[in-house]
Order: sequence, then structure tokens, then C-alpha cells
Amino acid sequence: MPPGTSPPGPSQHWGPPSPASPTPFRSARWPSFSALAIALMALAVGLVGWFRPTPHNDQPPPKPTYTAQQTADAKAKVCTAYGKLDRAVGVLNAQPNGSDKLLVAINTRQVFDVFSRYLLATLADEPATPTDLAAAVRKDASSLEEAVIDYQDGYSNTDSEMRSVVDANTAAADAVRQVCK
Repeated sequence: MPPGTSPPGPSQHWGPPSPASPTPFRSARWPSFSALAIALMALAVGLVGWFRPTPHNDQPPPKPTYTAQQTADAKAKVCTAYGKLDRAVGVLNAQPNGSDKLLVAINTRQVFDVFSRYLLATLADEPATPTDLAAAVRKDASSLEEAVIDYQDGYSNTDSEMRSVVDANTAAADAVRQVCK
């Protein structure tokens, strides 16, 4: 008998309860067993899902096809967007020789930055754009972005590092103008 306890009285039973007498703990075991069963089923489902092979689709999705009208509309919209760039560059080049060089430089960077993003956004909005026009516009937008970065690095049009960027931009612009005729 543990210390500090009193012996059982004459009417109390000494020892474990008899199997015939119900205890309050025996009926409370079923929730544990059901939770264990549910957890095991969830584990089995998870393992099956983890190791199940995924279906392989070896064929790429088909390329979308566009009607001649959709392609013509896309080409017109992209060429119109490019025309806006040409007009903006024309305004920049029309600045008088006595203009503030810093102001012209800032405007050039802004035009190049804004129009590179504008051309790419227009291409994204017009998926029916002919591939040759889309490639030329992407090259031009890329060269405009590179020019802005190089201008920010302090290069000018006379630096040899900028010459390749200017040449790439000129070639891409000529290709866009040729397709947009």
C-alpha cells in the first residue's frame, strides 16, 4: 500500500476491478481507435498519391492558329506602336543644337525606356503578330533597354561600347520598318 493512504474498508474491493464491472475508461477507447484508423487511411492515401506515376504527354501543345484578319490586325497594331516610337525619336532628333544637353539626354532615356516596355506590352497583347515582325520588335526593344542601361553607366554615342548597341538598334529598327511597309 502506498504511503499516506488508508487501507480499504470492509465494503471496498481490494485489487483490480472485476471484468464484469464496467469502468468509465473502457468506453472512452473507441475515439482513439477511430482516430488511429483514420490517420492510417490518410497515410495510405498520401503514400499512394506520392508514388503514383504522373502521365507523360510527349507531344507539345499545339500552336494556336490565327486567321489572316487576326494576323493583319495584330500587325497593324504593332506597326502603329512602332510608328509612335519613330515619331518620338524624330522629336528628340529635332532638338536645336543649343538645347540643354542634360535635358536631351534625360528625354532620350525616358523615350527609350518607355517605348521598350510599350513595344513588349503591345506584342504580349497581340499574340497573332507575325513571327518576323515580333522577332524584330523584340530585338529593337532589347537594344533600347540596353542603350538605357549603357547611358546610365555614363556611356555616350561616341564610346566604342555604345557603338554595338546603336548598330543593333539601327538594324532592328530597319527590320521593323521593312516588315511594316
